[in-house]
Amino acid sequence: MKNYKTSTDTTVLEALKKMYPDSSNTTIRNLLKKRRVYVDNLLKINPKEVIEKGKSISISPIFKKIPFGIEIIFEDRDILVINKPDGLLSVPLDKEKTENALTTLRKHFNTKDIFVVHRIDKGTSGLMMFAKNEQTVDKLNLMFKKHELKREYLTIVEGNLKENEGVWRSNLIENKEYYVRSVEDEKEGKIAITHFSVIRRSKNFTYLRLNLETGRKHQIRVHCKDAGHPILGDKRYSPASMSPISRMCLHAWVLEFSHPISSKKMSFKAPIPREFKKLGI
Repeated sequence: MKNYKTSTDTTVLEALKKMYPDSSNTTIRNLLKKRRVYVDNLLKINPKEVIEKGKSISISPIFKKIPFGIEIIFEDRDILVINKPDGLLSVPLDKEKTENALTTLRKHFNTKDIFVVHRIDKGTSGLMMFAKNEQTVDKLNLMFKKHELKREYLTIVEGNLKENEGVWRSNLIENKEYYVRSVEDEKEGKIAITHFSVIRRSKNFTYLRLNLETGRKHQIRVHCKDAGHPILGDKRYSPASMSPISRMCLHAWVLEFSHPISSKKMSFKAPIPREFKKLGI
């Protein structure tokens, strides 16, 4: 991902011209049309919008697509990073052959040497990482256990969240119906910690940036529900939710970590889903 920091107040278009001095206006404007331009991690599509000095501009790469809408963002001999579409399982369910990301990747690359190190829910879109050998599996599992990765999500929740930022903490437990809830007894549940900050508010919704300190199952969904602001379209934790778009509004947006083998700093960003644009994010 190409990055550039502004030295003066300027427009988005003028900043892009400095980044790509040999490119035509048409080529530069196509970056905006294809939703590849971000300023301080926020999508920009208006070429005339003014951005302040010191802002960081980044251009997301063009991704290769494989079956079921999976986008290959990065791969080397050790890891594989994808953008998973909503509606696709991360891994196969027990005894079922439903389409899923893991099986699709193994078929596409014609190998069984692709291993799961974390998951995101079926209704969640965004970044997932896989290991390509057992050495990497072990190292990544340890990194996840030590919370050495940055995982940032975008979500749209119901109502107007009063706080601008904060931390949600609770102990989570799952029942036989796979429903996760918070409990007071820390010996009964597993600690879950979510950091949140408000991107903006509208009349009916709040747009949040979320950073996971822990990665428990359904952690974000339960914490949003517990806060009184369930995620739009989350039919499990907000059955009466009436989402203007036909999906759950949760997206795994940013993934940052040190490469498990080379220790090189890695940073990936999955483009904001087009459906979210209908809700103004």
